Amino acid sequence: MKRLSVILLLIFSLSANAQTPPTQELETQIESVADGNIENQTDLLQVAENIQILEANPIEVNFADAEELEKIPYLNIFQIANLLQYRDRTGMIYSPYELQAVKGYDPLTIEKILPFLSFNTEKRIPDLKLKNIVNYSHHDLALRTGLILQERKGFSDSTENGYLGSPYNSLVRYRWRYRDYLSIGFVAQQDAGEPFGKPYQNSGVDFMAGHIALKNYGNLRKLIIGDYHAQFGQGLAMWSSLAFGKSAEAIEIKRYARGFIPFSGSEENRFMRGAAATYRLWDKLDVSAFYSKNKVDANRLIPDSLLPEVVTSFQTTGLHRTENELEDKNANTLTQFGGNLQYRGNSFSLGFTALNSILEKELQAGTQLYQKFRFSGTELTNYSMDFNYIFKRINLFGELAADDQLNLAGTVGFQSNPTDGLYLTLLYRNLSKEYQAIYNAPFGESGNYGEQGTYLGLQWQISQKLLLKSYVDVYQFKWLRFGVNAPSHGRDYMAQLETYFSRFFTAYLRLRHEVQQTTANNETGISQLTNRSRSTFRVHTAYSISAQLKMASRLEYSFYDEDASETGYMLFQDVKYNFLKIPLQLTARYALIDTESFNTRIYAYENDLTYVFSIPPYYGRSSRFYLMASYAINQSIDVQAKFANSHFYDRDEISSGLNTIEGNKLTEIRMQIRLKF
Repeated sequence: MKRLSVILLLIFSLSANAQTPPTQELETQIESVADGNIENQTDLLQVAENIQILEANPIEVNFADAEELEKIPYLNIFQIANLLQYRDRTGMIYSPYELQAVKGYDPLTIEKILPFLSFNTEKRIPDLKLKNIVNYSHHDLALRTGLILQERKGFSDSTENGYLGSPYNSLVRYRWRYRDYLSIGFVAQQDAGEPFGKPYQNSGVDFMAGHIALKNYGNLRKLIIGDYHAQFGQGLAMWSSLAFGKSAEAIEIKRYARGFIPFSGSEENRFMRGAAATYRLWDKLDVSAFYSKNKVDANRLIPDSLLPEVVTSFQTTGLHRTENELEDKNANTLTQFGGNLQYRGNSFSLGFTALNSILEKELQAGTQLYQKFRFSGTELTNYSMDFNYIFKRINLFGELAADDQLNLAGTVGFQSNPTDGLYLTLLYRNLSKEYQAIYNAPFGESGNYGEQGTYLGLQWQISQKLLLKSYVDVYQFKWLRFGVNAPSHGRDYMAQLETYFSRFFTAYLRLRHEVQQTTANNETGISQLTNRSRSTFRVHTAYSISAQLKMASRLEYSFYDEDASETGYMLFQDVKYNFLKIPLQLTARYALIDTESFNTRIYAYENDLTYVFSIPPYYGRSSRFYLMASYAINQSIDVQAKFANSHFYDRDEISSGLNTIEGNKLTEIRMQIRLKF
């Protein structure tokens, strides 16, 4: 309690004396999305990379269409439509000051989006001459390694069937770009414990991916050879990347499909490998086609010597550290091909998607009752139609999908801007429990098990200093799920009030409450459904002491109730300091955690190395400290290092299985060198 009192005193004393404005950093928005999407951290890399490309190649305001403007963070669909209407009505926009005349563009919004805009009055024409490519291309090379200092059980020489590799993890990532037209990317990754070289790895490294991409060359909108993602519609039929769900960005649940995207991440299974292209047939009609043949991890099952080998499920961890895990590596081959036809008008768009998926080895669903409607077999075909219509202050969008057995899945959404400063989102989804797809990512609680639900999101600018974000999501599952032996239902609420006391000090309050049914056994041993609830309450402040020193503080409580009630809290203090005379930035956090069990865990976004996103669970009676240093040797080379330590006071063993650490401390070190030229 003494430590808690000291930190609370520090928080409020510093808040009262904040004197200089915090910079508008994109990491705040990324954290806002990431908080509700713990499982989707790999997609944050794509978000960050898109921002970097945008900063180097700003969108040409006077020539961009809605699809291009959708790439800009902080803009919603109504602001984009208002900008296009203003441009059609008045002609060229010559200055950022003119944006203030566009409905929905206040000074703060304009300040945020300016780094991503160009006001050229002559359209830039792709010039693929060798001289220009050499002179205006950019190279980005990152070399990264990391280590947990304490020995995990799997690395002990006395452990049977332990980890075959070293405790270091490493990554090499290279990206070459010529403006926004040409791109070559490569990534190689080795997780901790994975063996290097033969006989385990034929290519030496456990995972490698790469691509060559061409964009916007005449009518050829996109051409990608190698590894890529495919996104169409609202994610019901074809969406190979992960997609974000519910978050504090309450109205931003609509999927903005980008077609084909070069893959440059480290998600080792969920991506396409082959070729993809989009061609503009005429002004508003695009046709896309793709082919992919990729080996994926799967759980193998060999019935006996007379029957062919089958697989029971896909593996998604990407970890190949033991003999058993290596047996599942690349255990199946997934071939996919298909296409999309997309019409994009000024206010209306319509798309049609069809794809076929073929597995080399038959997939056999499990025998548990909740697995009854999971895909089994070797071949699956999906079809879908999606639409988007915007008229004045109303936007309608949705998608209807079917598989080859004509099982249906649908989603329809409504967005409205009824008055200045107020935005509403309403979305209804209904997925048949029989509907099947290989790679999809519909909005929802889980996106399968026959889910049906209604979501209502709100964003209200109450005043210049108060912003309210809130959502209500009510859903039901029409079939059994893992751990739930009957059809069930749930509800999820979130409200966040953001305050802008001045340009120097901001804060927000967030309350989230979720109730979901699960199976419990009563005294007679008969299982029945019971309610399980989770709630969190958060107070967060961000402030600047000077132009060099920025700070943030957070207090969060967690509540869990099933058979018994549990509580927990987390309190942290962040400090970020930029030195004036040397190009060095230091970022630190000290956190105190007290939760009764993992049920009341609290997730917190941490600053990390460039292109690394960390959202660890804070739990137990513990403390956590990290310090990250970023040093720019020159304009082309920067070095980063992060030291993090978790100290538990309620246990003498951390984790379980081969990840077990004897002791109560877990210490991580990560380092990265990045070259840009």
